[in-house]
Amino acid sequence: MQRYTTKKIIKLILLVALAIFVSKILLSIRAFIVEDADFVVVDMASQKIKPKPIVVGEEVYTGMFYPFTITTTNPIKELEAKVGEQNLNTVLILNRLDNKFLKQNSTVIIPRDFTDMKIFNSFPENVSIAKDIPKLMLISQRVQSFAVYEYGQLIRSGAVSTGKQSTPTASKIYFTNWKGKEVKSSFDDEWILKWNFNLDNHEGIGMHQYEMPGYPASHSCIRMFEADAMWIYDWADQWILSPNQQNIVAHGTPVIIFGDYRYDKKAPWKDLPKNESAIKISDEEIETAINQARVQINQSLVERSTTTQ
Repeated sequence: MQRYTTKKIIKLILLVALAIFVSKILLSIRAFIVEDADFVVVDMASQKIKPKPIVVGEEVYTGMFYPFTITTTNPIKELEAKVGEQNLNTVLILNRLDNKFLKQNSTVIIPRDFTDMKIFNSFPENVSIAKDIPKLMLISQRVQSFAVYEYGQLIRSGAVSTGKQSTPTASKIYFTNWKGKEVKSSFDDEWILKWNFNLDNHEGIGMHQYEMPGYPASHSCIRMFEADAMWIYDWADQWILSPNQQNIVAHGTPVIIFGDYRYDKKAPWKDLPKNESAIKISDEEIETAINQARVQINQSLVERSTTTQ
C-alpha cells in the first residue's frame, strides 16, 4: 500500500512539473507571436516556429525575406511606414541603395526579422586561414559586399558598388595606399570623392563614399555608404614611402577583391525571398582568394614588421 502511494505521489509531482513547463512554453510563444505577428507556431511538439506566408501578387513567400514594391511618390515615407524608421537604413544597405535611388515602382527586398543581424551578413564570422593577418579587407564582386577582419575575426561588413560592365573592377589583391577626406575624381574633376582611400595609384582606383544605385556602377572604384567609408578611412593603414617619396617601403592594409558579378542576371540579393543563401559567401571562395594573394600578403607583413621595429 505504501509503495503504491509513493508512486502515485511521484507521478502527480511529475505531472504538475510538466504542466508548469508547458504553460511557460505557451506563454513565451504567445509573447513571441504578439511581438511579431509575422511568425506562427507550426509544431507544438518541437516548438519550431516558421514565418507566416506572405502573398505578393501571385507569389507566396514563406522565408525570411520578401519583396516590397513602392507605390507612392514618397518612397522614403512609404518604406518607413512599412519597416519602421529605425530599420530603414538596414533595408537600404541590404538592397545596396541610396535614398535617392528609392523611387516609385521600385522593388526592394525586406527581411521579416530585424533582430538577427546574421541573416544580413554575407561573410563568415571567422576565417581561420586569416588568423595570422592583423588587418585584412575582402570585397566580393559577386554579392557586392565587403568584410573587414582582424586576425581572422569579422569586425565590420557592408555593401559596395564596384565597376560597371564597361569599366569593371579587376579582381586581385590591392593595398591601401594614401587617403584624402575629399578628392577629385581622375575621371571627372567635378566628382568629389569623400573619405577616399587609394588602392591603385597609377589607375586612380580607390574606395570612397559615392552614390549607391543598387548595382555595380563605378568607373572601377569601390563605392560605399558614407558610414563605412569613414570607418575604413580611420581603420586601414597607409603605405610607408622612402624619404624621397619615390619607393614603397611598406604596403598598407591588404584588400582582396574577388569573384565576378553577373551583369546579365538580376542582383543576387533579389533572390533572397526564394534562396536565403543567395548572398552568402562560401569558405571555399574566401580560402581561394586568400591563398592566391598569400605571397603578397606575407611580404607586406614582413615589410611593416621591419619598418615599425
